[in-house]
Amino acid sequence: MSKVIVAEDLCYSYSRDAGYSFELRSINIKITKGSFVSVIGRNGSGKSTLIKLLAKQFGSYSGNIFLEGKNINEYGKREFAQKLAYLPQNVSVVNEGIEVVDLIMLGRYPAKGALEFVNTSEDRKIVHECIEQLGIGEIAFKKFGEISGGQKQKVLIALTLAQLDISSDLHGKVFIVDEPLTFLDVNHQYEVFNLLKAFNKRGLTVISVIHDLNIALKFTDICLLMNIGSVVKLDNTEDVITEEMLREHFLIESRITEFEKNFFINYLT
Repeated sequence: MSKVIVAEDLCYSYSRDAGYSFELRSINIKITKGSFVSVIGRNGSGKSTLIKLLAKQFGSYSGNIFLEGKNINEYGKREFAQKLAYLPQNVSVVNEGIEVVDLIMLGRYPAKGALEFVNTSEDRKIVHECIEQLGIGEIAFKKFGEISGGQKQKVLIALTLAQLDISSDLHGKVFIVDEPLTFLDVNHQYEVFNLLKAFNKRGLTVISVIHDLNIALKFTDICLLMNIGSVVKLDNTEDVITEEMLREHFLIESRITEFEKNFFINYLT
């Protein structure tokens, strides 16, 4: 199967004032088009740093990153944004006074020309579909600052999906999201991942940092395990999340059981 994202000899390092430094070392990965990838690892393993690099959030790295066979540095901002959307874990720059529908409409900006300022009927159709798919119609005309944390998370997911135009062919498009379960109750967690899985089945490649390994086992087909700035393994999820892996990399004893073709982790210690 064709690869949608390829990283070759990817290295990146940074340091902070307190003397802390971190380095990603010789990352070589290939993400198959149409896969649903969970990125896992202990805190500080480099999960968020890696996906930010893949999403073109950092520029001072060595090595190469390719999207659909083209180096990401050769993409213009608009072209790249139409192919890959990134949702960080914390979004703190949203105007609390903007209405939800208008915020989601901002996702259509990359599809417009430099002198286009009017929202088209196609833009409105795409935004309406995102609102319907995320089940947030009842808050569409509320101000962003008036809704709950869980609702805000869903609105931001709708914003990024509007950017990718979910009404179009999603093959070759990528949605990268850093821990989408923040602020969500259990029922909403499964609702969001069922939605992401539905888009994935339509061809959208989804790459998500996930801390809940049972969620990773249930919804993702590929898993990328990281440890201290390096990729330990990239393989089928059930071949990465094993009792041995949990013991070695998460320092926890467990039993993984299968029920009705689903795997579940029972944590023992």
